[in-house]
Amino acid sequence: MKKQDITGTIVYLLILGFGAVFVFTVLKNHSGASGLGDMYFLFNLLAIVVGVLFNAIIFEVAHILGAILGRYSITSVNILGLNIKKDNNKWKVGFSSFDGLSGETRIVPKEGAKKASNPYPYLLFGSLFMVAEVIVVMTVFSMYKAELGGLGNLAYFLLTVGVVGLMMFAYNILPFELDSITDGYRLTKVTNPKNREAFNELLKVEYDIAQGKEVDIKVFKEITNYTADLNLNKVYALLDQKKFDEADEILDGIVNAKESVSANVYIRAKAQKVYIHIINNEIEAANEYYEKEVPVSERRAIADDNSMACIRAYILMAGLLDKSRSECVIVLDKVGSSLKRTPENRKEIEITLFNEALKKVNEAHPKWELDKYYLTSNKK
Repeated sequence: MKKQDITGTIVYLLILGFGAVFVFTVLKNHSGASGLGDMYFLFNLLAIVVGVLFNAIIFEVAHILGAILGRYSITSVNILGLNIKKDNNKWKVGFSSFDGLSGETRIVPKEGAKKASNPYPYLLFGSLFMVAEVIVVMTVFSMYKAELGGLGNLAYFLLTVGVVGLMMFAYNILPFELDSITDGYRLTKVTNPKNREAFNELLKVEYDIAQGKEVDIKVFKEITNYTADLNLNKVYALLDQKKFDEADEILDGIVNAKESVSANVYIRAKAQKVYIHIINNEIEAANEYYEKEVPVSERRAIADDNSMACIRAYILMAGLLDKSRSECVIVLDKVGSSLKRTPENRKEIEITLFNEALKKVNEAHPKWELDKYYLTSNKK
């Protein structure tokens, strides 16, 4: 299990533990005074549902206002899967996945803005709005909690809504890399001026790629997690054009800055290099690089990582260098879930790169019967 998975599990357990304590102490103690009898469970269930919906909406409204104040344009707003997206200057409504706890607001720097777009309002407003909500709820609750019947029940209803908001706030403000990218994590990164520039450049590049535009992707020399991610967009473009040497040179910049990036960013960049050296060279030359430049610890890290970059590198490692069908099958079974987590602007090229890797393994071992693992492109 990866470090971020362990951290995420601990965070979820702590937040859910707090919720359980609230239910079995505060709400349980109020049940007798509520006068609702057996309906009290449904009353609280409704409060929780309203709390999730209300806070999800408030959270994304705060993101929208913060983005506008920070000089960004809104490209889509997703609340619990309901997605409002701007496409060819028209707003369309549908359902889609999102990267966040309860929703996601996607933005792009405004063209022609006199000042560079500022990410701080966008990243801070969600948490600030939730803190304000908790303060208002606690004020109202303290005024009416002693009332019997309607007003007292309403006070506890609002308290439950506020507690749900507090739990969502706690998740969002944590400065850790969890299963979704939190505002707290992003805030720790954009304090670096170079990261702020990369943050805005990355938003613009991802938006332009999604719109099918030709993109001149800037390559940053100073490597951080954000600049490395931006540089990877250029790497993908070069891999798509089979310009392996140029892609490998950019990856060298990330790998050589190991101390400046997270373990995930480093190992995925290294996996990209392994992919290039195996897919683009004869087996002897590829094996020489593998034995010399990829220590056992990094081989294990590539095998354990569930990103598409590591999966396609590892099937080449396991299939062509280690000649292990069982290892190939183990990692191939992760492909479906990994592709779902891949950013939209990288999915098609990842499908192509993965299929090319699998084809090379199939050609070397036709009796392994791995044809069923090929991915189908969604490109129209």
